Amino acid sequence: MKTWSLILAAQDLGMEVIAATDGKTTQEEKAKIKQYLGEDGMVLSDTTPQALLKVLNQTKADVLIAGAGNKYTALKAQIPFLDINHERHHAYAGYAGLVVLARELHEALYSPIWKQISKPAPWDEKIS
Repeated sequence: MKTWSLILAAQDLGMEVIAATDGKTTQEEKAKIKQYLGEDGMVLSDTTPQALLKVLNQTKADVLIAGAGNKYTALKAQIPFLDINHERHHAYAGYAGLVVLARELHEALYSPIWKQISKPAPWDEKIS
């Protein structure tokens, strides 16, 4: 999946895309990414967990959409994660693909796990 096409799909779903990575892209694709993100969008070359966590915390992002290697970064940031790794078993192409993407985003954003993850750990709770 090309980064710029995912930006457009997310925008079609009414989402504001605040950042995208430019890894494994051509100069032409980088230009599209910058164009579609707009003036305020961030194009990230550093995709280390530390750099992503910094951006997630600064921007107060609602979800991280990335490959499977970033799942634990999202968990650490305590935000939902959607795995769009190229090894997935379905396509996001066309209208039907956009519906699949929307359904997966909904499942990620509204999973009951986020209520559990956002609670303090039992050992961090103050004893009265």
